[in-house]
Amino acid sequence: MILYGVGMGPGDKELVTLKALNVLSKAQAVFEPVSAKGRVSVAGQMARDLIKGLKTIPILFPMTGSDEELRAGVRESLTSSKDLWEGAKIAAMPVIGDSALYATVHVLHQELSSITETELRLIPGISAHSAAAARLNRFIAMRDQVFSVVPGSKDIEGIIKALKACQCAALYKPSALGENLPLVISASGPWDRIVRLHRVGLEGEFAVEGDAAAEPTDDYLAVMLLWR
Repeated sequence: MILYGVGMGPGDKELVTLKALNVLSKAQAVFEPVSAKGRVSVAGQMARDLIKGLKTIPILFPMTGSDEELRAGVRESLTSSKDLWEGAKIAAMPVIGDSALYATVHVLHQELSSITETELRLIPGISAHSAAAARLNRFIAMRDQVFSVVPGSKDIEGIIKALKACQCAALYKPSALGENLPLVISASGPWDRIVRLHRVGLEGEFAVEGDAAAEPTDDYLAVMLLWR
């Protein structure tokens, strides 16, 4: 089986690439990552909206708990849906953002590979930080500036160290830092500009700038951009 990880961009349907649509259209099995049973994903809904008649196979990716709980959810979903994908030569999973950056398709690939021989191919999509910078009409980095992409789920000391080492940064999942977000931003500063963008490319998109951007948030679909 060839498994395509298909980047769907940040949520704006006009930013989905032609190649992404072509791959999803020819796939014999399309997996949809869902955070709970009965739910739909942003990427999966976009794929169905753009490709008439597309059917997806929900795969549970519980986003809370341990890595083993995450993998167990994927394994259980694959086992219970085996009749829907077994024998497919081409499969795909649409993911929000870029398929090569913090994408859950890597877990699906590993679990599928334990069941059947699987070759991974990635179709890039526009990342959240690129879309966010475009919304601000601001270049992320220029000339010799060091740009870092940092996950908010990393340990606090590691995040501060990574942020201190760059002139501009994208902080993904700032919600994971909880009440420690102001501390991280302050300890890694000073910063000339801080913007936190929510739901980039989706309905209800908005931005918070300055000191307010460093306040705690529980929005999983938020990304922060920081410049010195």
